[in-house]
Amino acid sequence: MVPLQAEIVGGGPLALVVTFLVATAFSAVTLHLAALWVLGDEPHQHAVKAAPVPVLIAMLFSQYSPALIAPFAFVGAVAAVRYAYGLTTRGAALVSVFYFAISTIFAFAFANLFLV
Repeated sequence: MVPLQAEIVGGGPLALVVTFLVATAFSAVTLHLAALWVLGDEPHQHAVKAAPVPVLIAMLFSQYSPALIAPFAFVGAVAAVRYAYGLTTRGAALVSVFYFAISTIFAFAFANLFLV
């Protein structure tokens, strides 16, 4: 028998998969907003292709300091944006800066709403 709910503490593989999917959806939305802001009208499929990379890096290195995770996630985001959108490294870095800024703003807003 497979349990349908994961425990809050301890999680397990199901909790990791759900966390990855939710974080990837959040990342795709913020990356698409950044691309709309920087590049103009872009199809959202590019954001869906690039979004899992920074999330995967953040989840793999989550046991370390955020000061260590952020540069690795930024470099991963630049590489993924460059590949997905077909941009130069400079253009991908600009989209990634806006992506990190929008993600940070949304993360603080949601944290203030849901984490008291």
